[in-house]
Amino acid sequence: MNKIYLITLLLSLCIHTSGSQLNAQVFTAPLGSYSTFEHDSPQRVVRSDHDTLNLPFIDDFSYNGPKPNPAKWIDGGTFVNADFPINPPSWGVATFDGISASGQPYSNVLSHGAADTLTSLPIHLAYSPADSIYLSFALQPKGRGNFPEYVDTFLLEFKVPSDTAWRWIWSSKGEDFPQTDRPFRKVMIPINDTAFLKHGFQFRFRNFAQLNGAWDHWHLDYVRLDKGRFANDTLLMDFAFMYRGKSLLNTYQSIPLSHFLTSPVSRMSETFDMALVNNTIAPATKYYGYEFYNQFGQQVDMISHKIKGPIPAQQEFIMTEPTKYTYGDPGQSYQYATYQLVHMLNENNGDVIPQNDTTSYFQVLSNYYALDDGTAEERIGLENEQGGFIAQRFETFLGDTLKAIQYFFNAVNDGQIDRPFYLAVWSAGNNSPGALLYSQGPVQPSVNGWNKFTSYPLDQPLFLPAGSYYFGWMQENGTSLNLGLDRNITSNERIYYNHTGSWFNFNAQSGTLMLRPMFQKAEDTYVNISSPEPQSGTYRIFPNPSTSSFRISTETHEKLHVGIYDQTGRRLLSIPNYLPEEKISTDALSTGVYLVTVGNGIHQQVLRLTVVKP
Repeated sequence: MNKIYLITLLLSLCIHTSGSQLNAQVFTAPLGSYSTFEHDSPQRVVRSDHDTLNLPFIDDFSYNGPKPNPAKWIDGGTFVNADFPINPPSWGVATFDGISASGQPYSNVLSHGAADTLTSLPIHLAYSPADSIYLSFALQPKGRGNFPEYVDTFLLEFKVPSDTAWRWIWSSKGEDFPQTDRPFRKVMIPINDTAFLKHGFQFRFRNFAQLNGAWDHWHLDYVRLDKGRFANDTLLMDFAFMYRGKSLLNTYQSIPLSHFLTSPVSRMSETFDMALVNNTIAPATKYYGYEFYNQFGQQVDMISHKIKGPIPAQQEFIMTEPTKYTYGDPGQSYQYATYQLVHMLNENNGDVIPQNDTTSYFQVLSNYYALDDGTAEERIGLENEQGGFIAQRFETFLGDTLKAIQYFFNAVNDGQIDRPFYLAVWSAGNNSPGALLYSQGPVQPSVNGWNKFTSYPLDQPLFLPAGSYYFGWMQENGTSLNLGLDRNITSNERIYYNHTGSWFNFNAQSGTLMLRPMFQKAEDTYVNISSPEPQSGTYRIFPNPSTSSFRISTETHEKLHVGIYDQTGRRLLSIPNYLPEEKISTDALSTGVYLVTVGNGIHQQVLRLTVVKP
C-alpha cells in the first residue's frame, strides 16, 4: 500500500473516532532510564592514612561529570549535570533520583525505597569541639525534573571507622501538590559530637524515591566541610557562572554547515547572555573575559578584564555581550566544523572555587538542524487508542535533500519500545502542519544511548526547497514512544499534535522535542560534547583509566587532531598531527575526568579519559 495513502487513511480514521477517544492528550513524564548511560570513573579505595582527605572539603560539582569527582567521592548512582537545576549557586549539581549508576531504574515495577547515595572518602577530622566544624550544602527539590512527594526523603548520615552502621543526622521530606518551584535551600550542620571528631570520618547523602525511573529529584550543590565556621556561615567568597555556555546561533543549536554558510552573519545572535551569581555578602564587581577558537583550534578573538557589576549578593545577574564574530568557513574539504567559546571570570578577589569561574560551549555545524541542546530532562508521548501525530517546525535555509530524521527515544522500565511508528514530513500550513509530503514505515523505535539519537534514513531521499517544514511521526495506537523532551529550551510555538483530525498547539509543558532533520550524509552523527560517548565509534582510548600515559587506537593510520580539555572546557593540550598508537603523557594531569576530542577533518569523536594518579 502507498505509504502516504496509508497515513492519510489513518488520519481519516482519527477524524471519525468516538467522543471518548477524543480525550487523548500529549503527556510528559520523568525519564524512564538514562539508557546505556555509563559511569566510567573508578571508585577510589582508601588503603592508608596517606589517602585520607584533609580539610577543607569543598565540591560544587562544576564539571562535566557524569560521575562525581573520584578524588572526593564514592558514588552510588548520582548524576553530575548542569541541566536539571534552576538558579543553582554555581553551574553543576549532583542529582539524586530513581536511576542507578548503570543508567537503569532500580526497579522495573512501581516501588519505593532507598535509591542513590553519595559518600565522601574518609576525612581526617581528629579535632576538638572548640574548632567549630560545620558541614554545609545547598539542596533543591525538582528543578527541571520531578517533584519529590512527602513519602520521598533526602537524608544525611555520618560514620566513623569504629561504627558498624551509618547514623542519621538530618533529613528533608518532599511535598504533596506543590504549587511553585522551590529555590536552593542552604543547610548548616555543626559537628561538635566527639564521637564523629575522628580520623577516617565519612558523611553521605541518600534519597528514598520511586525506583522505576528518574522520579523524585533532589539536586545537591556547594558541599563544604571546614573548621573555624559558625551557624550563619552560609556565604562563601565565590563568584560563579550559574549555567554552562550556550550556542551563539540565533534560532538553532546546530545547523548543517552548508546551510549556515549561505548567510553566516544572519545565523548568529546579535548578543549572548550569561548568568552570574555573587555568593558573597555584598554587591561587588568582577572581571569577565572570553576566548573564541575557530574551526582549526586557533584563538581568533578574546576580551579580558572587562568589569561587570555591581553584581548583587545572592542573586542571579544576567550579563549581556555583543556577538562580535561569526563562525568561519573551514573550506570545501570539510563536512563539519567545531568551534569553542570559553567564558572566564578572572580572579581578582581570592575566589575560593576557581573551577566554576570557567565554562565553555562547543558549537558543532554538521549535517542536521537542532532546536534542542542535546540533553533530555523529561520524555513526551501521545496517549490515544487510535494513535495520532506529533510534529515540530523547522525553517531550512538551503534547498537540500533530506536523507534522514533523528529521534532520541527513552527506554522505560529497562525495556525498549516495541511499537512501530511512521516517519512523517509535512509542509507548513496556516500556523500548523499542512500537506503531508512524506511518510515511511512502520519502523521500530531504537534506544541508542544516553542523549544519543537514532538516525532513520529515508527510503526515498526527499528534496526540500528552503522554507518551513514540520518533522515528526505518526503512531497507530496509544503506546507512548517516549521521545526525549529538552526542558531548557522552549519551542512550544513550533510543536503540534493531532489525534482528532485537527492540529493543536502543545503548550501544557515548556520544552523542545528531541528530533532532528538530517541532510547530506545521513550516516554521520556527532555527539554533544556535554555528554560524550565513553568508548564507542571510530576511536578508542587505552588504557582508560590511565596513570601515566594513554594511546588512541583506530582502524586507519591517518594523522589525527587530538585535544584534551578539563571539566570546565579549558583546552589543556592540542596535538595537530597525532599518529595512532603513539603515547600521550598524562604527567601534567591530576586525578580526574577529562574530555578528549579526536578528529581527521571529516569525522570527530569526543571521548572521556579518566586519570588516576598512584
